[in-house]
Amino acid sequence: MGPLLRWYYDLKYRAFRRESRTRDGRRGIVALQIDALAYADLRRAMALGYCPTISRLLRDEGFHIRRWFSGLPSATPYCQAGIFHGENAGIPAFRFFDKATRRVITCNAPHGVQYIRDRIHVPGALANGSSYVNLLDGDARTVAFTVATRERMSVYRRLGGTRMLLLIAIHPVRVLRMAFQSVVEWLREEWERLASTLSSRATHAEGIFPFVRILSNVIVRELQTMAIVLDVWLGVPVIYSTYMQYDELAHHFGPSSTGALSDLKRTDARIAEIWRMIQDGAPRQYDLVILSDHGMTPAKSYRVLFKESLGSTVTKIMSRGPGAGSLARASDADVLTSASEDSEYSDVGPGIVESVAQMSRHRHRSWRKALRAVRDWIRSRYGLREIVFPEKYRVDAHHELVVTYSSCLALIYFDDDSEQLMREDIMRVPRRAYLYRALLEHRGIGLVATRSAEGVELESPSGRAVIERESESVRVLEGENPLATYGTSASVVRAVRDLILQPNSGDIVLFGAYDGYDIVSFDDQVGAHGSAGGDQVYPFIITPQDLDLSDEVIEDARDVHRVVMSRYA
Repeated sequence: MGPLLRWYYDLKYRAFRRESRTRDGRRGIVALQIDALAYADLRRAMALGYCPTISRLLRDEGFHIRRWFSGLPSATPYCQAGIFHGENAGIPAFRFFDKATRRVITCNAPHGVQYIRDRIHVPGALANGSSYVNLLDGDARTVAFTVATRERMSVYRRLGGTRMLLLIAIHPVRVLRMAFQSVVEWLREEWERLASTLSSRATHAEGIFPFVRILSNVIVRELQTMAIVLDVWLGVPVIYSTYMQYDELAHHFGPSSTGALSDLKRTDARIAEIWRMIQDGAPRQYDLVILSDHGMTPAKSYRVLFKESLGSTVTKIMSRGPGAGSLARASDADVLTSASEDSEYSDVGPGIVESVAQMSRHRHRSWRKALRAVRDWIRSRYGLREIVFPEKYRVDAHHELVVTYSSCLALIYFDDDSEQLMREDIMRVPRRAYLYRALLEHRGIGLVATRSAEGVELESPSGRAVIERESESVRVLEGENPLATYGTSASVVRAVRDLILQPNSGDIVLFGAYDGYDIVSFDDQVGAHGSAGGDQVYPFIITPQDLDLSDEVIEDARDVHRVVMSRYA
């Protein structure tokens, strides 16, 4: 770096100089995660010219690329827990139900991610480092746009706090660019949504998605890049950041869509900016690692195909099944802590009313009582419903059932029993057995899995099989192998077995029907991940010349912690 440029950065980052880290002689790491980008889709994007920086790193700088297996569920909380901590048990899906605490855990909500973070007790690989736009902090010292942290902190601090505001203040040109790009992003969203609606891959139009897209694709991407560049200048030893934009677009328009792949060009440009700082302005030597946590598979929306949510299907089945009329009790509304929640956001309305009640003076007891009556009425009937926010899980207190959707993976829990149920327990009770058989016959469901005394029972309309607890092979009991379309390799079989046997996994686990190209998504998506089937379990990892992983076995996110992150911890 020339003296003039060095002087420029010294002046620009003068306010942050006290954060400079000790020059300990160790190599640092900048790990950039492109969320949900499959190995095959990255190759496709490079062939189309959308990732010139990544192509140049592989061609001219000696970087290596390889495919790896993400494990199951193929979802960010499971994968990031494995990458950061080498521990990811008890995370069976993006959304699941904890029978012990009677809570629906959803990783779209901060309290759900914090639930996961609080149950991780091993050190994180980001200690003394930085975490940007991640679900978990990995014990990082500096965080911004990170959902769950080891130490309790305010939302303001999780968003970056005063440090981020100061960083924004010294980049006025970027702020103007963000304002212009926000308008462009809105227009792009409207055009792509219209094109998607006119095509056969239309989905439910989520009312807030344009705002989410602007926040993610413009504002957050700019801010996280600014923070990473600053950290490289300061010599922060471990930096991990997630570029989540591709994931958002691929869910809505498809993993191979022009909209999703072309957006990678903007992320690729940010990678180029970070790489220049690593080469020219870093006070320590850094290894740049670019990876994805899992991939994505083209999908068809269950709601679009069958005109109802999976929760509605389950409720209808139970309502006509054996003993349906004998289940109602006066206390049904209190069966679950989240009994009235029809979506992750359904409590927003009641929460606002409750906040108003708390703000009223203590002597206004009758007013507070009336407000809380309104709160309870809203909670029991409305909230922010599927008109704006599609249903993400269903709590059916009448039938004592909880159904959670995690893209193409769904978990069903029988809440009248506090223990994880075996297949024998399900088939012994007529109403449970009726639901099991009805789900097995449904065209939108490709695999029904349960626990048994032998291990894991798998069943599809074409066959039934078992995976023994200590086995990595499928023993077919009837018809064809139920995993035939999802994958029959040892890694897939082992991951399916471990998923079903996970703590907090559903009493019944469902994979969306998969035809070898499209998988059925229980969320309203045209790109899905969560189960096995297709590219969703095959992400990529790119490493520098001195960090060749071609001979390493990487068959779960925990292995990325072992072969990469632990070297810098």
